[in-house]
Amino acid sequence: MSAVQNKSTLRIVTASFIAGAGGMLFLGLLAPVVMKGGLSIRDAWAATVEHQAPVIEPLDVAAIQAQLADAERNMDTTRAATDSAIARLDQLSGR
Repeated sequence: MSAVQNKSTLRIVTASFIAGAGGMLFLGLLAPVVMKGGLSIRDAWAATVEHQAPVIEPLDVAAIQAQLADAERNMDTTRAATDSAIARLDQLSGR
């Protein structure tokens, strides 16, 4: 290869690299900004809809206590049903 061909090849490779980097820069940085401009109206409308609802729903303490009491009853029932089996396993294991 002659010096002219080497210089020409180097220019082509450099130009190709710069074009690729520029394309990636456009897609990575500018495209989201452009898309955000198109979506901002929809986001603004959705934000107003969200703020009309209460931020934190009030807790129904009575319902939670009822669930806990029901779970406690279920545990006691299950424990009573398995106590003899657990005692037998303890006896067989030498505890």
